Amino acid sequence: MSMVQAIQVLLPLAVFPYLIRVLGLGQFGQLNYALAIVHFAVVIVDYGLTLTGTRDVAVYRHQTDKVSELFSAKWSLQLLLMLLLGLVLSFCILIIPKWWELRWILAASFLLVPANMLLPTWLLQGMEAFTALAWFNFINRAAYALLVVFLVNGPNDLLLTALLNGGSALAAGLAGWWWARKKFGLKYQWPGFKSIVDSLQKGWAVFISSFSITMYTHSAVLILGFFASDKALGIYAAVEKLILAFRLGLSSLFAVIFPRVSQLAANDGKALRTFLKKIQNLLLPLVGIGVLVMAVLAQPILLLVTGTHLPDAVYLLRWMAPIPVLVALNLAPYQLLLAHHHQKWYARVLILAAMAGIVANLLLAPAFNALGTGISVLLAEGIIAAGLLIGTEWRYRSLSLWRKSL
Repeated sequence: MSMVQAIQVLLPLAVFPYLIRVLGLGQFGQLNYALAIVHFAVVIVDYGLTLTGTRDVAVYRHQTDKVSELFSAKWSLQLLLMLLLGLVLSFCILIIPKWWELRWILAASFLLVPANMLLPTWLLQGMEAFTALAWFNFINRAAYALLVVFLVNGPNDLLLTALLNGGSALAAGLAGWWWARKKFGLKYQWPGFKSIVDSLQKGWAVFISSFSITMYTHSAVLILGFFASDKALGIYAAVEKLILAFRLGLSSLFAVIFPRVSQLAANDGKALRTFLKKIQNLLLPLVGIGVLVMAVLAQPILLLVTGTHLPDAVYLLRWMAPIPVLVALNLAPYQLLLAHHHQKWYARVLILAAMAGIVANLLLAPAFNALGTGISVLLAEGIIAAGLLIGTEWRYRSLSLWRKSL
């Protein structure tokens, strides 16, 4: 499975340099602008279930009736949210000129919303079906990569690229939804609005946290789009993809260990802290070395990726290089807070970081373009790292990884 997950991380790195060369930086910037908009819908429809759903299923994984109940309630909630978001996006396309220009790209990219809804990532993680989940994601990304290489040949294929991206994800989502129902013997039935409202209330704090992350990361592209050219958007997107490679790896690790963290949190707090401390001690040096190499070799890396010399991109990558280290630093505190149901603290930290990042972006992007946006994201990540450490080391001292050893 580790090999499949590694390929999942590497495939996007292999595809986006090809897209930059074939579509051009400007078109690549437009594509990522549309994807940033759609990602808001993806996060809203997910409603934090990747975390709360995983935790709930992990607790009841051996009770098929209870898992079926959770499946029905959470999937119905997602379906209603998707229909609502489809109407909202349609209205925004009609009233925002830039969105109207990209209407077909946005429509094609919106396929990612039902795709993510159908693939029950939270259910598979909670049932610890990591191999199946890895394979569904791998097939999706491999199919997209192959189709792009064979079918996308020039700037006029921008819409086709968006369709291939959404279509391959939708096919994987349908396959995953069918497989999960058959594998675990789940039965869907309309849960009633009371159960849906209950899911809304329980997932609110985690949803706000997830949405706050989206606000400072993907709103960065939206804000930059108002002040910079499509080429500048493309430069930022290219650098962001390199940073994303680290994020995807860390997200995969987070997903793999969270069910175990949830179980230990309920039974053995000391063992949980020992478990997370070992991971943190191994993870931080590895990520730190990787980031240092990326910063030092920024110029040849970007030349390989884009096929051209882009001094602005090199400078931007070196500014944004510390972000993966901050994300790795957050992993253990985040899991501790979530597993012990302290979502509200995490939500407050994320909201503060999102607000600071957006304000910084609005101030810096007009003057410094992509660099200003990169600095604003780095600032937000720093606030998150500090806030989570304060949460586990001072606010909830019983969760401390380090205090007891001092």
